Amino acid sequence: MKKVLLILLAMVFVMPLVMTVVLSFRGENNTITLQNYSDLLFNCFIFYPMFWNSVLYAIVITLIQFLVIIPCAFGFINARFKGKNILFVFYIILMMMPLQVTILPNYIGLRDIGLINTHWSIILPAIFSPFGVVIMNQYMQGTDNSVIEAMRLETSSIIRIIIHAVIPQIRICIFATGLFVFADCWNMLEQPMLFLREDSLKTLSVFIANADKYAGNIMLPAAVIFMIPVLLLYRFFNQHLEKGLTFGELS
Repeated sequence: MKKVLLILLAMVFVMPLVMTVVLSFRGENNTITLQNYSDLLFNCFIFYPMFWNSVLYAIVITLIQFLVIIPCAFGFINARFKGKNILFVFYIILMMMPLQVTILPNYIGLRDIGLINTHWSIILPAIFSPFGVVIMNQYMQGTDNSVIEAMRLETSSIIRIIIHAVIPQIRICIFATGLFVFADCWNMLEQPMLFLREDSLKTLSVFIANADKYAGNIMLPAAVIFMIPVLLLYRFFNQHLEKGLTFGELS
């Protein structure tokens, strides 16, 4: 009975995705056709810069975030300074805040330093997101401190300690967190709409959100293509994601 219920719930969540794919091939008189994809790929050229902008933002933000969140989480675990716990609570509060609370201060700051309508207006605020720091901090609490202490006997370099003693223990967490960060960046909508003025800098999510500006038959194929990168990442890294969601299975 439990399995049947889970299957029914899974079907409820999967059905919109399946219908999107099926309807993307529907032509006039309910015929099956590739014309919708042809119109999107060969007649709607703004699709390409928006798609590659989404790829650029998601990959760059994800990679640079790890350069920030891993040392930061390591510092919260091992560094000793006054106010550390208060600062971490502040990170948690920031993570729980709705995007709308922080987007105006971000806009004002980016405007004052002249980054509005540039790639950096999307990348810079996102790489300092507190989500990854909080998640990584929780995983690092389960790392083997004896490995870190042994590494400290060989070197005083924090970078070498993180690379050789910490990252091998949290690699599953890195894959899981990276998938969440990539998906979050891939789905960004408000930031590109508010921080960017030129369509050539905007993302595929903005393209889909502005469906009224384009021919209706190309939106479902665009939605299908929009889903593919995240689905592929989940397909190849789903085992890491399942292990990463279990705090005790660090290796």
